[in-house]
Amino acid sequence: MDILGKVQSVDKALLILKLLADRRREMKLTEIAEEMDINKSTLHGIISTLKYHGFVDQDGKTQKYRLGLYLIELGEISSSSLDIIKITSPIIEQVSSKLQETVHIASLDNFEVVYVNKKESNQSMRIYTSIGSRNPAYCTGVGKAMLAYLEKDYMEEMIPQKLEKLTPNTLTDRQEFIDALDRIREEGIAFDREEFSVGLTCIAAPIFDSTGKAKYAISVSGPTVRMSEDKIQKSIASIKSAAKEISIKIGYKE
Repeated sequence: MDILGKVQSVDKALLILKLLADRRREMKLTEIAEEMDINKSTLHGIISTLKYHGFVDQDGKTQKYRLGLYLIELGEISSSSLDIIKITSPIIEQVSSKLQETVHIASLDNFEVVYVNKKESNQSMRIYTSIGSRNPAYCTGVGKAMLAYLEKDYMEEMIPQKLEKLTPNTLTDRQEFIDALDRIREEGIAFDREEFSVGLTCIAAPIFDSTGKAKYAISVSGPTVRMSEDKIQKSIASIKSAAKEISIKIGYKE
Protein backbone atom coordinates (compact mmCIF):
# COMPACT_ATOMS: atom_id res chain seq x y z
CA MET A 1 0.00 0.00 0.00
CA ASP A 2 1.39 3.40 -0.99
CA ILE A 3 1.18 5.89 1.86
CA LEU A 4 0.53 9.53 1.00
CA GLY A 5 3.51 11.68 1.96
CA LYS A 6 5.85 8.73 2.56
CA VAL A 7 9.54 9.63 2.24
CA GLN A 8 11.33 6.82 0.42
CA SER A 9 14.73 7.20 2.08
CA VAL A 10 13.17 7.23 5.55
CA ASP A 11 10.98 4.26 4.61
CA LYS A 12 14.04 2.28 3.46
CA ALA A 13 15.94 3.17 6.64
CA LEU A 14 13.10 1.88 8.82
CA LEU A 15 12.83 -1.30 6.73
CA ILE A 16 16.55 -1.92 7.29
CA LEU A 17 16.02 -1.69 11.05
CA LYS A 18 12.99 -4.01 10.82
CA LEU A 19 15.00 -6.53 8.77
CA LEU A 20 17.87 -6.59 11.29
CA ALA A 21 15.35 -6.96 14.11
CA ASP A 22 13.51 -9.81 12.36
CA ARG A 23 16.71 -11.73 11.48
CA ARG A 24 18.13 -11.30 15.00
CA ARG A 25 21.69 -11.63 13.68
CA GLU A 26 24.43 -9.64 11.97
CA MET A 27 24.09 -9.23 8.22
CA LYS A 28 26.43 -8.30 5.37
CA LEU A 29 25.68 -5.31 3.16
CA THR A 30 25.16 -7.60 0.15
CA GLU A 31 22.74 -9.73 2.18
CA ILE A 32 20.65 -6.72 3.17
CA ALA A 33 20.71 -5.43 -0.42
CA GLU A 34 19.42 -8.76 -1.72
CA GLU A 35 16.73 -9.08 0.93
CA MET A 36 15.47 -5.56 0.28
CA ASP A 37 16.03 -5.58 -3.48
CA ILE A 38 17.99 -2.31 -3.33
CA ASN A 39 21.27 -1.41 -5.02
CA LYS A 40 24.35 -1.44 -2.78
CA SER A 41 25.35 2.20 -3.34
CA THR A 42 21.94 3.49 -2.20
CA LEU A 43 21.92 1.05 0.72
CA HIS A 44 25.42 2.06 1.78
CA GLY A 45 24.42 5.72 2.06
CA ILE A 46 21.34 4.96 4.15
CA ILE A 47 23.04 2.44 6.43
CA SER A 48 26.03 4.77 6.93
CA THR A 49 23.62 7.45 8.14
CA LEU A 50 21.95 4.98 10.51
CA LYS A 51 25.38 3.99 11.78
CA TYR A 52 26.39 7.64 12.32
CA HIS A 53 23.35 8.19 14.55
CA GLY A 54 23.82 4.97 16.52
CA PHE A 55 20.83 3.09 15.13
CA VAL A 56 23.13 0.54 13.49
CA ASP A 57 26.54 -0.87 14.53
CA GLN A 58 29.13 -2.56 12.33
CA ASP A 59 31.55 -5.29 13.37
CA GLY A 60 35.09 -4.10 12.69
CA LYS A 61 36.34 -7.53 11.62
CA THR A 62 33.43 -9.09 9.70
CA GLN A 63 32.01 -5.75 8.46
CA LYS A 64 28.54 -7.12 9.22
CA TYR A 65 25.77 -4.87 10.51
CA ARG A 66 23.57 -5.21 13.58
CA LEU A 67 21.11 -3.04 15.50
CA GLY A 68 22.82 -0.20 17.39
CA LEU A 69 22.91 0.54 21.09
CA TYR A 70 20.96 3.78 20.65
CA LEU A 71 17.84 1.69 20.03
CA ILE A 72 18.21 0.30 23.54
CA GLU A 73 18.33 3.85 24.88
CA LEU A 74 15.20 4.74 22.91
CA GLY A 75 13.49 1.66 24.29
CA GLU A 76 14.37 2.70 27.83
CA ILE A 77 13.04 6.21 27.20
CA SER A 78 9.80 4.80 25.80
CA SER A 79 9.46 2.37 28.70
CA SER A 80 10.15 5.18 31.16
CA SER A 81 7.48 7.36 29.54
CA LEU A 82 4.91 4.57 29.81
CA ASP A 83 5.93 3.89 33.42
CA ILE A 84 5.64 7.53 34.50
CA ILE A 85 2.11 7.74 33.10
CA LYS A 86 1.09 4.54 34.87
CA ILE A 87 2.70 5.57 38.15
CA THR A 88 1.51 9.17 38.22
CA SER A 89 -2.07 8.81 36.96
CA PRO A 90 -3.70 7.72 40.27
CA ILE A 91 -1.63 10.24 42.23
CA ILE A 92 -2.45 13.28 40.10
CA GLU A 93 -6.09 12.25 40.00
CA GLN A 94 -6.15 12.30 43.80
CA VAL A 95 -4.40 15.70 43.98
CA SER A 96 -6.70 17.20 41.33
CA SER A 97 -9.76 15.90 43.15
CA LYS A 98 -8.54 17.35 46.44
CA LEU A 99 -7.59 20.79 45.09
CA GLN A 100 -10.19 20.97 42.29
CA GLU A 101 -7.55 22.23 39.87
CA THR A 102 -5.57 20.85 36.92
CA VAL A 103 -2.45 18.83 37.75
CA HIS A 104 0.42 18.23 35.32
CA ILE A 105 3.49 16.01 35.06
CA ALA A 106 6.22 17.41 32.82
CA SER A 107 9.75 16.58 31.70
CA LEU A 108 12.53 18.92 30.58
CA ASP A 109 13.81 19.00 27.00
CA ASN A 110 16.63 21.54 26.78
CA PHE A 111 14.96 24.87 27.63
CA GLU A 112 11.38 23.65 27.12
CA VAL A 113 8.97 21.59 29.20
CA VAL A 114 7.02 18.71 27.69
CA TYR A 115 3.75 17.70 29.36
CA VAL A 116 3.67 13.92 29.75
CA ASN A 117 0.56 13.45 31.89
CA LYS A 118 -2.29 15.52 33.31
CA LYS A 119 -5.54 15.42 35.19
CA GLU A 120 -7.86 18.23 34.21
CA SER A 121 -10.02 20.07 36.70
CA ASN A 122 -13.79 19.58 36.58
CA GLN A 123 -14.29 23.31 37.09
CA SER A 124 -16.02 25.20 34.28
CA MET A 125 -13.13 27.71 34.26
CA ARG A 126 -9.96 25.65 33.93
CA ILE A 127 -6.59 25.35 32.21
CA TYR A 128 -6.58 23.68 28.81
CA THR A 129 -3.40 21.86 27.79
CA SER A 130 -2.56 18.70 25.87
CA ILE A 131 -0.13 15.87 26.58
CA GLY A 132 2.94 16.31 24.39
CA SER A 133 2.61 20.08 24.16
CA ARG A 134 5.59 22.28 24.97
CA ASN A 135 6.13 25.57 26.77
CA PRO A 136 9.21 27.62 27.67
CA ALA A 137 10.84 26.32 30.85
CA TYR A 138 11.88 29.68 32.31
CA CYS A 139 8.37 31.03 32.88
CA THR A 140 6.55 27.87 33.96
CA GLY A 141 6.44 26.34 37.42
CA VAL A 142 7.38 22.85 36.24
CA GLY A 143 10.21 24.25 34.14
CA LYS A 144 11.76 26.19 36.96
CA ALA A 145 11.32 23.24 39.35
CA MET A 146 13.54 21.13 37.07
CA LEU A 147 15.99 23.81 35.94
CA ALA A 148 16.81 24.62 39.57
CA TYR A 149 18.28 21.15 40.13
CA LEU A 150 20.53 20.96 37.10
CA GLU A 151 24.28 21.06 37.66
CA LYS A 152 25.16 24.72 38.19
CA ASP A 153 27.51 25.08 35.20
CA TYR A 154 25.14 23.27 32.85
CA MET A 155 22.16 25.25 34.09
CA GLU A 156 23.90 28.60 33.58
CA GLU A 157 25.11 27.51 30.15
CA MET A 158 21.55 26.59 29.15
CA ILE A 159 19.97 29.91 30.16
CA PRO A 160 20.11 32.41 27.26
CA GLN A 161 21.33 35.95 27.76
CA LYS A 162 17.92 37.32 26.85
CA LEU A 163 14.61 35.95 28.15
CA GLU A 164 11.45 36.88 26.28
CA LYS A 165 8.84 38.81 28.26
CA LEU A 166 5.53 36.98 27.83
CA THR A 167 3.57 38.87 30.50
CA PRO A 168 4.25 41.87 32.77
CA ASN A 169 5.33 39.33 35.45
CA THR A 170 7.83 37.36 33.36
CA LEU A 171 11.31 37.44 34.85
CA THR A 172 13.67 38.49 32.05
CA ASP A 173 16.86 39.53 33.85
CA ARG A 174 19.24 36.56 33.55
CA GLN A 175 20.96 36.97 36.93
CA GLU A 176 17.67 37.54 38.74
CA PHE A 177 16.38 34.36 37.15
CA ILE A 178 19.45 32.38 38.29
CA ASP A 179 18.99 33.78 41.82
CA ALA A 180 15.33 32.69 41.70
CA LEU A 181 16.40 29.15 40.79
CA ASP A 182 18.73 29.13 43.81
CA ARG A 183 15.78 29.94 46.06
CA ILE A 184 13.68 27.22 44.43
CA ARG A 185 16.43 24.69 45.15
CA GLU A 186 16.48 25.77 48.80
CA GLU A 187 12.69 25.70 49.23
CA GLY A 188 11.83 22.74 47.00
CA ILE A 189 8.90 24.56 45.40
CA ALA A 190 8.49 26.74 42.31
CA PHE A 191 5.84 29.28 41.34
CA ASP A 192 4.49 30.71 38.14
CA ARG A 193 2.55 33.77 39.22
CA GLU A 194 1.16 34.87 35.86
CA GLU A 195 4.65 34.69 34.31
CA PHE A 196 3.58 32.52 31.37
CA SER A 197 -0.04 33.59 31.00
CA VAL A 198 -1.99 36.43 32.59
CA GLY A 199 -4.62 34.99 34.91
CA LEU A 200 -2.80 31.70 35.53
CA THR A 201 -1.07 30.68 38.76
CA CYS A 202 0.97 27.51 39.09
CA ILE A 203 2.76 25.75 41.97
CA ALA A 204 5.30 23.02 41.13
CA ALA A 205 7.78 20.63 42.73
CA PRO A 206 10.56 18.44 41.32
CA ILE A 207 10.33 14.67 40.96
CA PHE A 208 13.65 12.86 41.41
CA ASP A 209 14.68 9.59 39.75
CA SER A 210 17.00 6.85 41.03
CA THR A 211 20.09 8.90 40.13
CA GLY A 212 18.90 11.93 42.10
CA LYS A 213 18.15 13.91 38.95
CA ALA A 214 15.02 16.08 38.80
CA LYS A 215 13.75 14.18 35.78
CA TYR A 216 10.13 15.33 36.06
CA ALA A 217 8.06 17.93 37.86
CA ILE A 218 4.48 18.03 39.10
CA SER A 219 2.30 21.12 39.24
CA VAL A 220 -1.14 22.34 40.11
CA SER A 221 -2.47 25.15 37.92
CA GLY A 222 -5.55 27.28 38.23
CA PRO A 223 -7.03 30.69 37.49
CA THR A 224 -5.41 33.30 39.73
CA VAL A 225 -8.84 34.41 41.00
CA ARG A 226 -9.27 30.98 42.63
CA MET A 227 -5.72 30.64 43.95
CA SER A 228 -6.11 32.33 47.34
CA GLU A 229 -3.21 32.31 49.79
CA ASP A 230 -4.92 29.54 51.75
CA LYS A 231 -5.32 27.44 48.59
CA ILE A 232 -1.71 28.10 47.60
CA GLN A 233 -0.51 26.77 50.96
CA LYS A 234 -2.70 23.66 50.59
CA SER A 235 -1.36 23.22 47.05
CA ILE A 236 2.25 23.44 48.24
CA ALA A 237 1.66 20.68 50.79
CA SER A 238 -0.18 18.45 48.32
CA ILE A 239 2.30 18.94 45.48
CA LYS A 240 5.34 18.34 47.70
CA SER A 241 3.76 15.17 49.10
CA ALA A 242 2.83 13.90 45.62
CA ALA A 243 6.30 14.70 44.26
CA LYS A 244 7.89 12.73 47.09
CA GLU A 245 5.57 9.75 46.55
CA ILE A 246 6.26 9.64 42.81
CA SER A 247 10.01 10.06 43.36
CA ILE A 248 10.07 7.04 45.65
CA LYS A 249 8.05 5.00 43.18
CA ILE A 250 10.56 5.67 40.37
CA GLY A 251 13.52 4.71 42.53
CA TYR A 252 14.64 7.85 44.37
CA LYS A 253 16.28 7.25 47.76
CA GLU A 254 16.61 10.26 50.02
